[in-house]
Amino acid sequence: MKLRIIRMAIGLTALVASFLPQKAEAIESCTITCPWGSCIAIGYIVECYCDTDGHAVCNS
Repeated sequence: MKLRIIRMAIGLTALVASFLPQKAEAIESCTITCPWGSCIAIGYIVECYCDTDGHAVCNS
């Protein structure tokens, strides 16, 4: 009975581990305030800047 419980625990651990992400990726954020507005971007690759007209531009 103990051996059966141990095998079941090992199987469940392997199943749970298969759903975990294989590579950790950092989530970034940026905030910008321009003369004609502001914005926030959140994601893996983010970009925030003021365009030539003074409007805020945020991409993720």
